[in-house]
Amino acid sequence: MTTWQLAVPARRPSAPRGRRTLRRNLIGWLFLAPAVALIGIFTITPFAQAILLSFQSWDGVSPDTPWVGLANYDFVASDPIFWASMRNVLFFGAVGFILGNGIALVMALAVNSVTRGKTFFRTVFYLPGVLSVVVVGLLFSFILAPGSGILNRLLGLVGLGTLEQNWLGEPAVALPAVAAVFVWFHWGFGFLLFLAGLQDVPKELYEAAELDGANRWSKFRYVTWPQLAPVTSIVSLLTLLAALQIFGTVQVLTNGGPGHHTMVPTLAIYNEAFVNWRYGSAAAMSVIFGGALVLLSVIQLAITRRRSRV
Repeated sequence: MTTWQLAVPARRPSAPRGRRTLRRNLIGWLFLAPAVALIGIFTITPFAQAILLSFQSWDGVSPDTPWVGLANYDFVASDPIFWASMRNVLFFGAVGFILGNGIALVMALAVNSVTRGKTFFRTVFYLPGVLSVVVVGLLFSFILAPGSGILNRLLGLVGLGTLEQNWLGEPAVALPAVAAVFVWFHWGFGFLLFLAGLQDVPKELYEAAELDGANRWSKFRYVTWPQLAPVTSIVSLLTLLAALQIFGTVQVLTNGGPGHHTMVPTLAIYNEAFVNWRYGSAAAMSVIFGGALVLLSVIQLAITRRRSRV
């Protein structure tokens, strides 16, 4: 009797585990390399150059950039316009963080609860976000104009003529008026993220809450709000950073006026560099303002990480 034996190829010895891990890491770094290179060229390098320039004096034309030490920081420390702009941007951050996110969440809850017309409301509420900042600025310049503005005319038609204001020209109302325009312009982004988060909440949680006799507030307090915690953290961080970096809306609407009542750091830095031709002090302002943003982002991320562990 003949016995046929199949020739089984010998198995190649597998690479050691350490070598496989090294190979995976190299492949990962290979894919990350283009992004890391772009961040290094367009983010880290300019920031390092700004730090270097903040210790020099340069008018933007002369080839000489003499070393002045901390003179630019001393100038910025005694500049009342810059510190007024820092106070104003904190106001924008608070309004965007509390009022902007609150309105976006309420709109998302309302649209998520309707059974018809979701697409229509989703489009209408997100529509401000697709407009350019220049269009938004010109649009609200007409709406808030003191004489022929639509808002003052509407107030007069409904018998509230005593509330008519020079919305962008009066120091007392200019800052809240620009902040309201900012909220209107940016609420669509938060609205979409909140709506996407609401649609991911499992229906079984609401059914279990109803079986326990929970009312609408209890379902929001103990089901919706905890499930939206990750989305809320992301929306809060992005809205806060957008508010602190506001530039175009203020420049088109008021250019920092009246006086400096709506001045923000980004516009103050722009004026210092491209109007006053003091690039060294503008760089010092950028370093101070950028450091504050980085610190705020680190704090916000630490709070978010702590909440996710609870």
